Amino acid sequence: MNPLPACNHERRLLLAALLVSPLLARVAGSHSRVPLPTCEWCGASEAPAELSNRMQLATADEPGERMHITGTVWRADRRGPEKAPAADILLYAYHTDAEGEYATRGDETGNGRRHGHLRGWLRTTSDGRYQIDTIRPAHYPGRHDPAHIHMTITEPGKTEYWIDNILFEGDRNLTPALRAKQEGRGGSGIIALQRNGDGVWLGERDIVLLA
Repeated sequence: MNPLPACNHERRLLLAALLVSPLLARVAGSHSRVPLPTCEWCGASEAPAELSNRMQLATADEPGERMHITGTVWRADRRGPEKAPAADILLYAYHTDAEGEYATRGDETGNGRRHGHLRGWLRTTSDGRYQIDTIRPAHYPGRHDPAHIHMTITEPGKTEYWIDNILFEGDRNLTPALRAKQEGRGGSGIIALQRNGDGVWLGERDIVLLA
């Protein structure tokens, strides 16, 4: 059998690989050349089309202590004994990893390049309930900010807005002075955490939409 055709075929494959590799490298690096969004804290515009009322920010192999945050989003005009849960509310959240960094994996787009891979979205259902499954964020290295989770709200037909970060009772950096500076946007963001029998941190934060 004449080996030349096979050799020619291998040469063609090698040539194709040499030509394609620089193209793939350019595509992989193209995200870094796209301008970042002008809004540093936003994220609603990047939300997937299909969402439930539960978001998972950290996968099972993400280093850190597991944490579940639950709560209810309430309408701003709730009055009297009857509370009005808010449906179809888009919630965006992001936070640092177990090292206190907004770590990226290299394939992030939009504000994911700022916020890192520990970010996600959910949309409330008729009961206004939500749940975030993640890890407990760490403090910024070398700084004195409390550990926190950033959150934004987007109501139907309205512009995305930020609410107070989730902060944690007992955090060594949550000083009385800093506690007093909290604006209460969306209700208090300071929550207590408790471990369950599996060692998972559990906390609850109710959110009230801005009037």
